[in-house]
Amino acid sequence: MSDYTVLSTVPMYAFMGLMVAGALVALGLAIRSGAVRDDEAPKYRMLEDDEPQAATTDGRKA
Repeated sequence: MSDYTVLSTVPMYAFMGLMVAGALVALGLAIRSGAVRDDEAPKYRMLEDDEPQAATTDGRKA
């Protein structure tokens, strides 16, 4: 009997399980380090950092 279904699917499921486990570990580390906390803050901080500067007569900033 040549049934290769088990031989071909077990490594695939093992690989998928390894990838899911790796993704969960990466997500856990990102949450613990605070990388996903308050993800709206950087764009507002960038907007607040830009101070308007006076332009010269030729259009360049002083």
